[in-house]
Amino acid sequence: MAASRALCACLAMALLAVAMAKVSPTLTDKLVDLIKKKELSKFVEELQLKDMDVNQPDSKGTLPLIEAVRGKDFKFVDALLQYGALAKSKDPATGTTPLHVAFQTNNPQIARFLLSFGADPNATDKAGKKAREISPSKEIADLIATWDKEGAMAFEDPPGTWAKKSEKSSEEYWFNVKTGESRWTAPPSAAWQRIDMQGQPIKYTNYITGQTVAKCPPPLAWVKVRADGKEMFYNWKINFTQVEKPEEVPKELLEDIEKNVNQRWLNQKTLEWSWSDPTFNTPWRELHDAEHDKDYWYNVETGESVWEIPEAMAWTKLKDDESGGHFFHNRLTQDSSWEAPEHLDWVRHDSDL
Repeated sequence: MAASRALCACLAMALLAVAMAKVSPTLTDKLVDLIKKKELSKFVEELQLKDMDVNQPDSKGTLPLIEAVRGKDFKFVDALLQYGALAKSKDPATGTTPLHVAFQTNNPQIARFLLSFGADPNATDKAGKKAREISPSKEIADLIATWDKEGAMAFEDPPGTWAKKSEKSSEEYWFNVKTGESRWTAPPSAAWQRIDMQGQPIKYTNYITGQTVAKCPPPLAWVKVRADGKEMFYNWKINFTQVEKPEEVPKELLEDIEKNVNQRWLNQKTLEWSWSDPTFNTPWRELHDAEHDKDYWYNVETGESVWEIPEAMAWTKLKDDESGGHFFHNRLTQDSSWEAPEHLDWVRHDSDL
């Protein structure tokens, strides 16, 4: 019986050890210690250890990222974010975020960097205090105001800043063409994806920051143009042109861009040009509710859904069977016209510029 109890005890201890190993594969005590000592090269070596979890607190409950922000050393913060540290992480004991600390220590450079990686000024600690409530300087207040307008994307690098490179070992890395900086992982500006699901409005999501928007973000606003026999890429959001392929764009989206050279639209009434499909100029999308087997309209900017046709969606282009031509019909007023309303009078062009 005693032997049986001893065996059970041994098994229990073994299971506990396995469980603890899963929770804490690699303690981050040394990381925190190296941050305090400001030994960057040894710190980077430690980050590269197999199974290192940079979001695991050390044995005293300190998160490496919070310690790095507290130490005001940008290079340590940058290295941690490159190796997977979460800008939205919280101190286990207090709920304090790295952004709380950056604001408290009045460090706009690190605060801006954390915001570019998805840090949230509205995050609260366990006392209920939001990071945004800490505003010791105009620089910090300006950062918060900028975030309120555009979110994390406001702090991303401009399109065309980052390019992919590879060494002889064929390992790819990201290279900043303006500063010469290199990094192994994608910067936030290269983390945008277009989400296009049947029956749902198109949206764009950044897999690093978690930000989701309804309108095309600058890093994806590229078109391929041809002028005087020369081809190049044009970003219509920031009015910037380059010969090199934009590396921030996902492969499948880039392939689509390269197929549609000089694709643009002209409004025949206003003579306005658009590089993006005018179909998406209105925030309203017509969708189908399978449960009620009925169409409805969804506003991608406000999140509002309505059964009644919004005025912007009332006009539709229909074919006249008798003449073979097209006319426009207003589903709200039942009016019809051979002439297109202004917001629908767009014609696609793909001629050389």
